[in-house]
Amino acid sequence: MPKNILFALLVLTAAAAATPPARAAAPAVTAGRESAVQQRFDATIAASKAAMMSEPDVALARAKDAIHLAYGLPAPEAPLAVASGQWLAGEALTRLNQPDAARPMIEAALKTVETAAPSTKLHADLLRSRAALASLDGKVQQSLEGMHQAYRIYAALGEARSQSIMLQNIASLYQDARDFPRALNYLGQAEDVYSQDPALSLALHNNRGNAYRDMGEHARAEGEFRKALIEARAMQSPLLEARIISNIAATQLDQGQLTKAAATIDQGLAIRASAAAEWRPFLWGLKARLADRRGDQAQALVMLGRTFAGVDLAQSTMPFRDFHELAWKVFARAGRSDEALLHLEAFKRLDDDAREVAVSTNAALMGARFDAANQELRITRLKAERAQRDLELARSTQRLHNVLLIAGLAGLAAVSVIGAVGFAFLASRRSRDRISAANAELEHAARHDHLTGLGNRAYFRECLGQELATATPSCSVMLVDLDRFKLVNDTFGHNAGDELLRQIAGRLRKLCSGQRQAFRLGGDEFAILLTDPTEDIHDFAETLIANLSQPCDLGEAWADVGATVGFAIAGEHGSELDHLVRCADLALYRAKDAGRGRVCRFEPWMQDEADEQRSLENDLRSALYDGQLSLAYQPIVRSSDDQVVAYEALLRWQHPTRGSISPTVFVPIAEEARLINEIGAWTLRQACQQATGWPETVKVAVNLSVLQLEAENLFGTVIHALAVTGLAPQRLQLEMTESVFLRHGSKLESTLTKLRDLGVSLALDDFGTGYSSLGYLQRADFAAIKIDRSFVKAATLGSAESAAIIKAIVALARGLQMECTAEGIETVAEQAAMRRLGCSQLQGFLFGRPSREQRPAEETAFAAEVHRLPVPPSGDRLPRQAKGRSPRDRLGRSSG
Repeated sequence: MPKNILFALLVLTAAAAATPPARAAAPAVTAGRESAVQQRFDATIAASKAAMMSEPDVALARAKDAIHLAYGLPAPEAPLAVASGQWLAGEALTRLNQPDAARPMIEAALKTVETAAPSTKLHADLLRSRAALASLDGKVQQSLEGMHQAYRIYAALGEARSQSIMLQNIASLYQDARDFPRALNYLGQAEDVYSQDPALSLALHNNRGNAYRDMGEHARAEGEFRKALIEARAMQSPLLEARIISNIAATQLDQGQLTKAAATIDQGLAIRASAAAEWRPFLWGLKARLADRRGDQAQALVMLGRTFAGVDLAQSTMPFRDFHELAWKVFARAGRSDEALLHLEAFKRLDDDAREVAVSTNAALMGARFDAANQELRITRLKAERAQRDLELARSTQRLHNVLLIAGLAGLAAVSVIGAVGFAFLASRRSRDRISAANAELEHAARHDHLTGLGNRAYFRECLGQELATATPSCSVMLVDLDRFKLVNDTFGHNAGDELLRQIAGRLRKLCSGQRQAFRLGGDEFAILLTDPTEDIHDFAETLIANLSQPCDLGEAWADVGATVGFAIAGEHGSELDHLVRCADLALYRAKDAGRGRVCRFEPWMQDEADEQRSLENDLRSALYDGQLSLAYQPIVRSSDDQVVAYEALLRWQHPTRGSISPTVFVPIAEEARLINEIGAWTLRQACQQATGWPETVKVAVNLSVLQLEAENLFGTVIHALAVTGLAPQRLQLEMTESVFLRHGSKLESTLTKLRDLGVSLALDDFGTGYSSLGYLQRADFAAIKIDRSFVKAATLGSAESAAIIKAIVALARGLQMECTAEGIETVAEQAAMRRLGCSQLQGFLFGRPSREQRPAEETAFAAEVHRLPVPPSGDRLPRQAKGRSPRDRLGRSSG
């Protein structure tokens, strides 16, 4: 099996297992034993999914446990529950390279679901799993048919994420057929359809990197691989990390960057052997290739020995192909002809297999019909069929001509041939016209967005490139982002969101005529290309914002979104396409940062600031692995007796040259670089591990950023942290700010409900400072409310309003049976005031500054008298650390 599709299928099938399968509607399980079994079954299924990517052997064990539990469920639910367990078991077996064992699991589940729940998501998932197994067997046509069936079901269900997976699988087939433009096209479609999942994003960037590398565009390939590496680390999968690192090293070797490649290979080999043992031979192979490039034949022979240790050369798999070629040459130069011959035979076998798969894949692709997912193939087939008819017509004409000549009817033959040729000419002309029309339709579809009819990203780059290719380019690029668009999708649904985009596109079309051209880049991102050098771009942008800010009638509701604009001018800000777009993007980012609904022109200092942030971002990528990140813990005490009830984990970064960097600086960078989930997962594991050494009555509180709550795998990440550390769920408290509810709908509520059902407690931080609503408290069933430091200080200084707010929050907490924690207690006076107002818990420097590593348990020993910092006689506040108000700094902010 070629390496591209094999890698994609392994990643994407595991990604599929990370989401819950659809279940047919069934009566609610009654209380008592059945309810307990259902809860255990759901928890076991969740544990299997959480372990699928990084620990497939654990996932398999949990899936088997789930199957056993499923037989104890009520009759209406049991068959589909068993099928769900069998599906996960099949996925895990595929990951463990046991396809023969996976097939009966998948087939048994598919048989059940086709009868009990056809056309459900679980049905489509199983079809896709069977297609993946067919691909592993080289049965491309059968795999394509399964993908087609699954895609139709996903499309009917509106499952964008699953459709994206299918498009990536199709792209992998084109990639192995060496049709890289089509592969990249499908990868682009997959990204447009759905790109928020780390596993999908990893496979997408990895496959793009492979395509670019095979096309000889090594710099672009390395960039894509590095993006994939970020996702692999976020998914906590050492094996995937090792595989991506090997791709980066190979690309660096392709570019002749031997020193960089050596460092990258060592980075891969530094991953613990037990976690990435399966991929270590290929890292040794790259080390052999590096030694060969440096002329060190002795080292190359040693490394090749490690690469092929224990490998049956007659049965080696596709990833060894390039190393067989290297071994053949190295052994031949060393005079070891017998070994050289064995490797040459292995290389020839695998190379022939690859060509055969490429040919069969091409043939299968030409015979496939992917409906909306593959309109280009339909037109290709149409052209082929019409060309065949034209050829048959021409042959018929020639045969008629020969018959007439043999009969001696020369005059009649001439007339007949002329008539036949004329008919053939007219038929051929009509066929050419139809093909031209089909080609024009295809070209238009390839350049325009199907939803809005505006030019798409590829056409935007084409038009901008043409403008910049002129001797003196005089164009400008304007990027437009809609404000609050996600809220429309979450509140009214994706159909309403699509209608909104169509209306926005209509307004842009009216505003952009003549020397203005509008494009949709994807999602709620638009671009405008302006070619009139005399136009006042700022004025036009203000007009555009005012126009797009008018409410849109969505039928059952009105939506008011607004827009933010950034722009850059060719010549003044650059004349290279990517650089100019980057400048406009930096201006857009600055405009959004300033409050949205604004317009911003690019200025050079924005690039300087972005370069500084990129430098910090690069440092942050390695900070976690170099031991620069750590956790500090601040106590939360019971107000009645100052007994410690919990410790809040706070993230710290000690940079080797910059010193201590505030979370208010690096957490936003981590979010921008999509590192926040990886860092957040590490924080969660470390905090849970630390808490296992504390008394069982003491909880650990961990803050979650908004983007962590957005992540598809948050629930799995929490389960994984609890599982590997052994911490009881009841001892973990997750804290979040109320701003998350402005950006999220039912998906967030479902995740929070599952966490609460698991036993994890939830706390609402900084209550009263933002968008306080009783609805939030009902929807998430919080265990605690935390009052912000600003109210504590004001109430202590005599503010009647702040005291009234605190009293109201305390009364609310008592009525809902929640703890009420006052943050930022720094003086005895503040402690006394919060006790009088009824706060049940207190936190602040008065009870202890954040301390690192083991010190919370050791330093306090949880004695009856809590250790306190000395309080100045004057009652003045102790110095406190910087405290940002953005919810993005929650991972590291202390309550001083």
